[in-house]
Amino acid sequence: MGDTDSWGCMQIRYAVAGMPIQHSLSPVLAVLTATHLKQAGLEVQLEENCLLESDDVTSPMAWAWVNKKRNQIEVHNPLYGDPSTPTSHSRLHRLASLVMSNVKTADPAHVSHGETLFHRGEERIKTRRGESESWISLTSPLKHLLSTRSGVHSIDDSLENGAVNQLRWDGNNWYCAGTDGHGLVSIARHFGFDFELTGIEAPLLCMIGGGGSARSCAAAWSNAGGVIWSMDGRRPLDKRGPWVQNLISGDDVVGNIGKRLFVDFDTKAGGSDSNRSTVADLYLSTSYNSQEVGFVVEQIESGFQLDGRWLLAAQHLEAWARFFSPEAAHLLPGLGLTMTRLLAMESALRAD
Repeated sequence: MGDTDSWGCMQIRYAVAGMPIQHSLSPVLAVLTATHLKQAGLEVQLEENCLLESDDVTSPMAWAWVNKKRNQIEVHNPLYGDPSTPTSHSRLHRLASLVMSNVKTADPAHVSHGETLFHRGEERIKTRRGESESWISLTSPLKHLLSTRSGVHSIDDSLENGAVNQLRWDGNNWYCAGTDGHGLVSIARHFGFDFELTGIEAPLLCMIGGGGSARSCAAAWSNAGGVIWSMDGRRPLDKRGPWVQNLISGDDVVGNIGKRLFVDFDTKAGGSDSNRSTVADLYLSTSYNSQEVGFVVEQIESGFQLDGRWLLAAQHLEAWARFFSPEAAHLLPGLGLTMTRLLAMESALRAD
């Protein structure tokens, strides 16, 4: 691993961009993760935190180039307000420190199959880091707007797959990655899916949709060794991607006895859950909102139903581990602890 002591103070400007965007909890996760790393001994300063409403990827990229204290359209989340304002920014950091002091371990309900960490021994070291960097998480409809001709350096196959959800500007160059799929696989492993199994016992992803997140998840799931049943949707999954050899038909699904994860990528952002259109061990929503939820993991007759916060948290942690700060992947909190702290942070914001 890299020597994290050699970084000095890492100054970060963070934003999440897309449309709609006001429901996003990514700014809360960014503060929680940065605070955790700071308490673990890493000199990291999250100096700016923004919601950028845009259906054009060039607008958030322009945000990364210009200096701080520029005029921008205010976007308010009902839970924490506009995170770019000094009041909301200070409030998020104050409450994150309080949550860190009070929440040291994961809720047992969130680690029923053990904790999932995001450092697995790989050496992930970037060659260059700017004194101040801009990091941007992309949501719909921005994930497919960059191409291999965009002048952005990809660390994976997200450009080819039209599945970019993370951007990093180091002051000289743009880099990109796709972490939705890695997050999905991490969730499956967290809930007991075994990707060492093959044949009819291989983990099965039952998915609706074919947009950026769906393509990212199909690529990561097939790379992990799982099989995929594409259930079409508004935009069918491309049959020419790297996942094509792992696609199975509806007829073959009957004979598959591996654990099943069902996810509907056509669910509207911030909207209600998809109907469960097939039997599965794990139902994962891709949607969530900032309103108080009764549960984020609920045991049902066939398995578990998960709120969209799980996918949000998992892909966010994968972004830090694989892309934003791979040198410090061994310092990151686990998925169960992050979910526990996210809910505690939401409660603290409502009570404050």
